[in-house]
Amino acid sequence: MMHAIQSLNYLAVAVTAVVGFLLGWLWYGALCGKAWMAEMKITEESMKATAEKGMANFFAIGFAYTLLGTFGLAALIKAHGSENWLKGAMFGLFVGGFIAGMRMLNGSLWEQRSLRL
Repeated sequence: MMHAIQSLNYLAVAVTAVVGFLLGWLWYGALCGKAWMAEMKITEESMKATAEKGMANFFAIGFAYTLLGTFGLAALIKAHGSENWLKGAMFGLFVGGFIAGMRMLNGSLWEQRSLRL
C-alpha cells in the first residue's frame, strides 16, 4: 500500500477533490438544496444563524474530508492496479455504491429518514 501512496498523482487527487467539493456545493445548493433542507428539517432561519456565525470553518473541514476521501479512494484504486481511468471509475463506483452507499442507507434507516436524498 505504501508504494501505491507514494506513486499517486497528487495533482489529480487535488483536482478531483476540488471538483467533487464543487459538485457537492451545486447538489446541496441550487439543484437539491430545498429538498435537502426539508428532509433534514433545517429552516431558513437556522441557516441564516449559522451563516452569521461564519461558514469558513464548515467549508474548510468539509473540503478536508473530501480531500481525504479522494486520497483514500485514489490509493485503493492504485493498489488495486486499475490500468486506466474507466477501470478506476468502475472500482470507485463499486466502492461508493456498496461500501459508502450502504453505510449511508443503514444510517438513514436508524435515523428514520426517508430515502429521498
